[in-house]
Amino acid sequence: MTTSPEQRGDAASFASYFAHRAVAERGFVWGAPDGAQALAGAADVVVHRWDARGLKLACMVDRARDPERRFALTREEVTALASRCLDAGAARSPARHASIEVFELGSPPTPEDRARLGPLRRASGAEGIDITPWILDPSTGALWSGAPLGGFFVGRRFFQEVMRGHAAAHRPPA
Repeated sequence: MTTSPEQRGDAASFASYFAHRAVAERGFVWGAPDGAQALAGAADVVVHRWDARGLKLACMVDRARDPERRFALTREEVTALASRCLDAGAARSPARHASIEVFELGSPPTPEDRARLGPLRRASGAEGIDITPWILDPSTGALWSGAPLGGFFVGRRFFQEVMRGHAAAHRPPA
């Protein structure tokens, strides 16, 4: 979906909070870039940015809102969409690189979820496209990443801080 969470009526969700933080603190913009409409259809929230390093895109599936929802695209489909985005946005960045992060938000990571999302992981290679799956559960602080070292060097600390910030903002008054 390419609209903001306010337009969809779920502004209080963790997915909304997370996306707002990405927009405010990391320079992302709402919606999918040209060529990535299928990614927007596979997620509840999509944000992206172009910079000197290429395209960075985050697809968020809000499992707190719909516990049965899953990211349903394959690694090959995501790679093809990312390549299409790079072709469409060639003038926006000197680098031909895309980093796609797939987030399932709102439920603890189970062995089944890790087994399902793990195959999405893709290192850059010759095509310059990497895909990193994540599962974040703000209610417990649980986090799983398909990235090496659990995502320590590719955003883990920021995502943990976002979960702590959401928990603090939504804690009932004492």
